[in-house]
Amino acid sequence: MRLDGHSVAKAEDGQAVTHRAPSARAVAAAVWLLAAGTLSWLLVGGATTATGEAAPWLILLSWLVYVAQWRPCLRVDGFGFEVINGWRDHRIPFGAVEDIEVRFTTVIWAAGKKYVSWGAPPPPTALGAGFQHLSDLKSRPYSILPSNERISQPEARTGRDAVVAAWHRARFGGITPGQDGVTSRWNKPVIAVGVLAGLAVVITASF
Repeated sequence: MRLDGHSVAKAEDGQAVTHRAPSARAVAAAVWLLAAGTLSWLLVGGATTATGEAAPWLILLSWLVYVAQWRPCLRVDGFGFEVINGWRDHRIPFGAVEDIEVRFTTVIWAAGKKYVSWGAPPPPTALGAGFQHLSDLKSRPYSILPSNERISQPEARTGRDAVVAAWHRARFGGITPGQDGVTSRWNKPVIAVGVLAGLAVVITASF
């Protein structure tokens, strides 16, 4: 997810900008299609017993994929961050943010606690960062390239840059640190579905 003018403008206007791993929802959709295809294949083949035994496991798998891949994201608006994880969400105003770490995952330190985003964009790979630059350089003769261009690669800017940039804009815009608190809430419907799916698996395995 690249940092572009449209996304920055939306954040500055107070509109929510959602950041998530690029392949997360594609992976979830693929798993769901596989689960649905498996159940359909069993039903068409007349294996009703096998269908009943497999269904709870596939439902539990689908729930896990929803929690780990489809739902998690990091939203940024004009007031702060919203960390949406599998079964718990955190609303973090800019004024409560103490620091942000963007390494292999995005971590927001606020009100003395650490909030890890499951769905923030991952760091760019070396291949992704330099592929476009390498393609451009290949179109020019080596002899005319400056020495620094022969070995350097540009830094790839991703949605993680937008996350940090939003916080910096808020800090320099007059936000007073510690003036707001963090609000956390459990997603009860998601938890309830997971508990029911787990119970169905246990009951099925008991017979």
